[in-house]
Amino acid sequence: MSKSFRVLLVWPKFPPSFWSWQATVEAVGRKATIPPLGLITVAGMCPAHWDLRLIDEADRPISDKDLAWADLVMISSMEIQRDAVAALLHRCRDAGKRTVIGGPYAASHTPELSKICDHVVSGEVEEHFDDIARALEAGTAEPVYVFTDKPDVTKTPKPRYDLLNMKAYTAMSVQFSRGCPFQCEFCDIIVLYGRKPRTKPPEQLIGELESMQKAGWKGEIFLVDDNFIGNHVRAKELCVALKDWQEKKGYPVSFYTEASVNLSQRADLIQAMTEANFQYVFLGIETPSDEGLKETHKFQNLKGSLVDSVHTLLQGGLWVMGGFIVGFDSDDDTIFRRQREFIEQAAIPWAMVGMLQALRHTALHHRLQKEGRLYPDSTTGDNLSVPNFQTTLPRATLVKGYCDLLESLYSPQAYFKRAIRSLELWGPRKPQQPAKLGWDLKIKGFLGGLYHLGIKSNYKLPFWKALGTMVARWWNQPTKLVHGYSVLLAGRHMIEYSELLTSRYRAMDLSLLEDPVPVTVSAG
Repeated sequence: MSKSFRVLLVWPKFPPSFWSWQATVEAVGRKATIPPLGLITVAGMCPAHWDLRLIDEADRPISDKDLAWADLVMISSMEIQRDAVAALLHRCRDAGKRTVIGGPYAASHTPELSKICDHVVSGEVEEHFDDIARALEAGTAEPVYVFTDKPDVTKTPKPRYDLLNMKAYTAMSVQFSRGCPFQCEFCDIIVLYGRKPRTKPPEQLIGELESMQKAGWKGEIFLVDDNFIGNHVRAKELCVALKDWQEKKGYPVSFYTEASVNLSQRADLIQAMTEANFQYVFLGIETPSDEGLKETHKFQNLKGSLVDSVHTLLQGGLWVMGGFIVGFDSDDDTIFRRQREFIEQAAIPWAMVGMLQALRHTALHHRLQKEGRLYPDSTTGDNLSVPNFQTTLPRATLVKGYCDLLESLYSPQAYFKRAIRSLELWGPRKPQQPAKLGWDLKIKGFLGGLYHLGIKSNYKLPFWKALGTMVARWWNQPTKLVHGYSVLLAGRHMIEYSELLTSRYRAMDLSLLEDPVPVTVSAG
């Protein structure tokens, strides 16, 4: 057998964003929402004789001893982590450590990363990793690997949940499928994973859940699929199997996931999801503007009323969170009011609103490049990204309108009122029930929420009013009460992060955002 090869797997620090839920996870005594699923999946592909150590920088920083121990530093990241990636790679180079990076950021920025990382891997690696691993260990690996094939996910090994510090997270993550059948112009998922959804059989996913439980997990589980119902037939088959598994286990976990709006048109699938104890779902709604939806080729959102779609899901047992975008070419200065009115009418407390970005390799990026509208040296995905292209609305107008929208949505009064309204519309069905959380998370979550929102915050009165309303109405409905409290608790992050974001945007010199000259950039 080969001698031990020491590999340090690193998930770099994730900066604050709407998706980090930082203020909320801190309130319940945790470090992050979910673990780096891609990294622990790659860990499952590593040779058995490799000695693996995983560090999520949300949990703890990398020490000099960690680097001294490693023969190789293996990194995975998203673009929003790019500053932490660069700092880590430079630190590794100074320490004389070899580095390899993969994941979404590596796939979209291979040329730039190859300048500061020894080995860059772009694409899905299941069918190639054995060869890469041998080359990495032997010191003969190529500087760049690019794979465009879409591997069979039924052969993907179980993620190494045993490498995680389970007490660092508020939820675990698992993947059922990759790919999405739609063609949204701004989306890079179809570029990374294709338009033909590839799914795991139910027994494979349940095996991963069993592995997760064996590693000590109790609580929520996020199915990270970018569109869980991309193959709705297979999704329903999975839900039926999960229902049986939950019944045998006593419903130890609850699930949430992402799906397209057309889920609202499949009553049988909604029922199957609730019976498997899915409790909420993220929808890519994007905009109430038909013109904007047509422009971005999001035709699946044009089949009926979007408000009715949200309410159908709520009443069917799936609580709804949503993603929204401003800055489409067809947007005028009324879009901010229209977005706010839609979100309030639909009753979506967790409304993730962002300005449109042209991500590299997407159809939007290619179109804007052809039109000469991309700005050079611009970045996307960080906390203060303004559109990286010449918008039809002046960028200063867009930034101001965006700030106004966030402030109106996330004033404490507006947030808690919308939270109660969503709970009024939400109708959990049997056998939906709260996950069997450990007592540490139950106690920390409850007391942490009361302290941070009910005592320490400057919005304690609307919080207590909402909490009182919730308890008075639903004291005898534990599923609604437990999730409802988490919705109120999440207000700490949504309110405080939006305040931070808007204050930084408003501090900008908006006159500097305008570039009247279209810029043509090179391909890549």
